[in-house]
Amino acid sequence: MDNPSWDDGSLAPIFLRLAWHSSGTYDAATGTGGSNGAGMRFQNEAADPENAGLAPARAFLEPVKRKFPEISYSDLWILAAYVGLEVTGGP
Repeated sequence: MDNPSWDDGSLAPIFLRLAWHSSGTYDAATGTGGSNGAGMRFQNEAADPENAGLAPARAFLEPVKRKFPEISYSDLWILAAYVGLEVTGGP
């Protein structure tokens, strides 16, 4: 979780933001979006201005996804946020 080359030295905040924004795309009217499907993997969702700055978090997690292909992107992003909460002592 610690990464001296990143912002304040921790990836926890950006992982939390990734999970929040992934979940926040849910559209109740159409039943689409949200963490299910990890829409930010695709350019249309990734390019949304509200998701600006999240590409480094997604890129950082790609090697984990390759090592554990059975985990969905959605679950991986939420797991990274949970780990971030745990490492930082949580709210």
